[in-house]
Amino acid sequence: MDANRAERQKKFIAIATAHAEDFKKRVAQHDRENTFAHENVAAMKESGYTIMTAPAELGGGGADVLDEVLAQETLARGDLPTAISTNMHLFVVGWLGDIWRAGGRKPGFVQSFLEEIVAKKMILGGGVSDSKINSMLGFGGILNTSRRAEKVEGGYRVNGVGRFSTMCAAADYLFETARYDDPQQGPVVLNFFLPVKTPGIKIQDNWDTMSIRASSSHDIKWENVFVPEGAAGKRPIGLWDQTMNHFCRWNPSLEACYLGLAQSARDWAFEWTKNRSQEPFDRPMSHYPQNQFLAAEMEIGLRAARAFLIEVATKVTETPLEAEQPIMDIIACHHFVMETAVSVVDKAMRMVGGAGLFKANPLEQMYRDVRAGIVHQPFQGYDALAWLGKLALGIEHNIVPRWV
Repeated sequence: MDANRAERQKKFIAIATAHAEDFKKRVAQHDRENTFAHENVAAMKESGYTIMTAPAELGGGGADVLDEVLAQETLARGDLPTAISTNMHLFVVGWLGDIWRAGGRKPGFVQSFLEEIVAKKMILGGGVSDSKINSMLGFGGILNTSRRAEKVEGGYRVNGVGRFSTMCAAADYLFETARYDDPQQGPVVLNFFLPVKTPGIKIQDNWDTMSIRASSSHDIKWENVFVPEGAAGKRPIGLWDQTMNHFCRWNPSLEACYLGLAQSARDWAFEWTKNRSQEPFDRPMSHYPQNQFLAAEMEIGLRAARAFLIEVATKVTETPLEAEQPIMDIIACHHFVMETAVSVVDKAMRMVGGAGLFKANPLEQMYRDVRAGIVHQPFQGYDALAWLGKLALGIEHNIVPRWV
């Protein structure tokens, strides 16, 4: 392993460990009160965690995909909602860094924006998800969206709704997309970053969910929001290009969060059974055969999922930016790790039994939180299987089913 990478990983895992130990003291309270942990974001700004994926040449931490995976896995062991929120920010910053490197590290908007993120410790949020657009055709609002833009003097007016706007509660800037029917180019997707206080951006405060409640991933209404011409990048609807390759590179960090939660559920359930006994037996519940079988299945699942995740994160990290990214590995990893995380937490609940249902025990929240993984974009549930199956059979992912 590269010595610099080893030092980076050691540094950011240590920071993530300290944050996880701190954040887990408040994770249940924020879940119960459905509040965002602003104090956690402040702590991560102070430690340098929020600039981890910004390029080192611009003053950031220089973390690659594998570095972030290891750090986020660690952070999520203490607080999944905070890890998920933070991942949105780190993911986008890493993506911008890739775009800057692929463009020859030239001065311009991307470099200036990254420098501002580092210098001011700014936070990015986003709500590009669009439930009105099929996920394989719209890729969660990146490739296509029902939000609309119209041309006005000096830029565009955008209207629509962004959903699952993770990190919006603490964001300085928001990433969004909108469809514009260009008279010359045809339908295009506009990509843009705007300050969260831009007139017409209205955060709805409506995130009241079963899972990851404290992520505060509210809807955002965009009502006649002005987007300057120079702030909007254009891409043809549905185009899968190098920009999308860079975007998908960072996906393994999302799976790392749910894997970290599953590891915590495993640890808590193991400690519970090792320290509980029931009459008339004189040995703890860890001696019950059914719990030993569950423990074995959990260990197999976690080891397989983590090995797959590290393999894919390493492969993505070592794939040159200009090369085609291993998209089949990325999709397969997402599906396998997410499903495994849910399975492991389910087994932890079976091991603990009825005690796991009480909110006084952290397993109750873990059981709810992990469920978000099976519907988490961009490669959710059976959509991921459909996408992966098409690629395996040599079919373009955006070809509609034969019966449509």
